[in-house]
Amino acid sequence: MSEEPTKGKPVPDAEAAVARAKFKITVEHSDMTEEMQEQLKEMVLDAFVKHTVFKDLATSVKQAFDDKYPPPDNKATSGVYHCVVGSNFAVSVTHETHYACHLKCNNVSILLFRSKDSPFD
Repeated sequence: MSEEPTKGKPVPDAEAAVARAKFKITVEHSDMTEEMQEQLKEMVLDAFVKHTVFKDLATSVKQAFDDKYPPPDNKATSGVYHCVVGSNFAVSVTHETHYACHLKCNNVSILLFRSKDSPFD
């Protein structure tokens, strides 16, 4: 017996696709690999679909990237990610080469970068 798709009810994947279509992502500057940039774009889209508060967006993106690209020895001294999200901000950071990306999603800027925490802090 085959199951018929439920008529009139939206498919969850279709709902997500419609929600994601509202957001346009552009990379402003990056020294990440293309693969990492694509992963970041997907994570940012997921975050924007789920959250509206900038703090929650930043936390979601940071946690997703930390999970996908953890430090090799799982120590903060080997590098962890930091994320800044906002519509208007200035920032000056030191980051590891090949681990930073500034992008925009509609009119919101997202900066993700990796830095090593000093064991003496």
